[in-house]
Amino acid sequence: MVSEKPEAGGEATRGLPGLRHVRTGIALVEGDTYILTDANPAFAEHTGPHLGPPGGPVPPGPLRTALDRARRTGRTERVRLPAATPDHGDPHGPLVLLCLPLRPAHGPPPLLLLAQALPDTADADPGERPLDDDALVLRYQALLSAVPQVVWTRAPDGRVTRLSGTEDAGRIALPLPGDGEDWLDAVHPKDRERFTREWHEATAGATHVTTVVRVRVGEDPRAYRHLRLTAVPVARVDGRREWVGTVADAESEWFASTRERLLARMAEVSTARDLSEAFRTTAAVVVPDLADSIAVFEVQGAAAPSALAARSAVPAERVAFAPDLPVLPPLGDGFSLGHMAEEVLRDREPRLVVFPAGAPPEDKISPVSLAWLREAGATSLALLPVLVDGRVVALASVANCLGNPPPAEPELRLLQDVLQGLSRPLRRTLELQRARETALVLQRSFLTAAPDLAGAEIRARYVPANAAAEVGGDWYDATRLAGGAVALSIGDVAGHDLDAATAMGSVNSMLRGLAWDAGPHADPARTLDRLDGMVQGLGTASLVTTVHALLCPAPGRGWHVTLANAGHPPPLLLRAAGPVDCVGDEEPDPPLCTPPGPARSSTKLFLAKGDTLLLYTDGLVEIPEARITDRIAHLRHRVEKLHRDGQTLEALVRDVVAHVRAGKDDIAVIAFRATG
Repeated sequence: MVSEKPEAGGEATRGLPGLRHVRTGIALVEGDTYILTDANPAFAEHTGPHLGPPGGPVPPGPLRTALDRARRTGRTERVRLPAATPDHGDPHGPLVLLCLPLRPAHGPPPLLLLAQALPDTADADPGERPLDDDALVLRYQALLSAVPQVVWTRAPDGRVTRLSGTEDAGRIALPLPGDGEDWLDAVHPKDRERFTREWHEATAGATHVTTVVRVRVGEDPRAYRHLRLTAVPVARVDGRREWVGTVADAESEWFASTRERLLARMAEVSTARDLSEAFRTTAAVVVPDLADSIAVFEVQGAAAPSALAARSAVPAERVAFAPDLPVLPPLGDGFSLGHMAEEVLRDREPRLVVFPAGAPPEDKISPVSLAWLREAGATSLALLPVLVDGRVVALASVANCLGNPPPAEPELRLLQDVLQGLSRPLRRTLELQRARETALVLQRSFLTAAPDLAGAEIRARYVPANAAAEVGGDWYDATRLAGGAVALSIGDVAGHDLDAATAMGSVNSMLRGLAWDAGPHADPARTLDRLDGMVQGLGTASLVTTVHALLCPAPGRGWHVTLANAGHPPPLLLRAAGPVDCVGDEEPDPPLCTPPGPARSSTKLFLAKGDTLLLYTDGLVEIPEARITDRIAHLRHRVEKLHRDGQTLEALVRDVVAHVRAGKDDIAVIAFRATG
């Protein structure tokens, strides 16, 4: 409620402090029962026994009838009251009262009463009508009728007075310092620090302040409304300063301006390079403006919309917290958000549950989320679906914590608008995922199982990139040839999409056919020359790097190896007892599909029992911020350590890939170890 304090002597001060000393009697009547809420001294002097002191209702009679008519018609009513003599005191002559209805935006209109004694007929001017030319009163009426807001003053001693305002606006507390500082209880916790700072800056500099702040309305401690507070300092004659201002509803203004600002920030989402970047942008918009925490989950599969992406933990880039909140614990495989989430996914409508701080309902939320909400002092949890083409593709879990009030309906609408900005990158991600899945199926169809060989062991591994579209160009192959020999190859077709996967399949098939046709005693360099001519002639690919090797058994001793390298990272040779070396430290021959140059050459070496040849693609060593030569040296040292530890070939291939930082390129590895 509006803070009100009595003046000295007990006289109420609501509404008329600026008109205390005018000669016209002025009073304010409010409410359905016509309560006389304020009157200046001249009013009591003029009306005498006709009306009681402020605080009581206007009694039935001609004045009450005039008030009814003024409120009903919206027109000024004039009523003449006869002379009256009180039980004790001087008699009062006749007087005239004007009933002026004010025009607020909402609620029953208050009425302004103007009282003036009728002049003595001997001295009266026949053309004069009392009150008609009272400019001050007319201006006051126009001012109070024109503003759909609370008008207030704050006196130098700290008293706050409401001059006007509708009943609806009257439910709003006036959050003005100097009134015991308890006004801050009505201000939203997230706005208190900012509002206090702005007010003190204004008072210190004697400048006006205009700000929008959330203030509690009504009896519900969780119900807040955005209000525009404007205050202007006024210097009094005595040198002291008072403040005059207004408090007006600003809910629509806040919603429109905030929505425009937040959606402008969400424009960055449309240019996000991947879904993680889109989530980071969205989280920065939501927290802490609209909520204290947000976690976004992808929804797997249209056929099973209630299944959330199974993860051992929510990715860090898809969770955002306000300061001082606890970290979300690992969620475990098969995590779901409980019955409330199933309802949202089924109905495709947001859900909000509000509860006492730190006491969420156990029947709606999963145990892990329940424990976190309790620890965070949460007061609400909202689950909002993100739709693409009418299908729920993501679910946002939004909470207000640390005892902060739950979001109001306008804030929930803003959350929906902001989150729907994710639909474009999500649609793009879904399209890329479909292309990626197709490319993976195609690519893996060409990655045949390594053959079993007498006197040797072969292990291979393929790891697709972590980005939605980054897949398609890498392959490995091992083909058994006549006489127990084997053709080993690895390569990379330029590109990371479905076209690259298709080209990879063609190039791999061509090389396998050429190797089989040439036999175990062919020169790998000549085989790559033939492959280069076919690829360029058919327009199969734009650029291909590859290593092609022929390995022939030397029973009881090991394997003879002849290999050629066309622009590919050098293979690693792991001696059973010795260091790990790169095969061909010099520059490799040019890749396929490049202008003709010097003739390709082959390298010969011998694998004794226990020796290993490791072929790999550039995804294992290439990162943008490092030189490729440094990365190859780093790989060689890491492989040497694993080799010294006596790793099996299976474990060696697995661990080499596992130590690579997640990147945007796929990885293929194939290793050959001589066992006899």
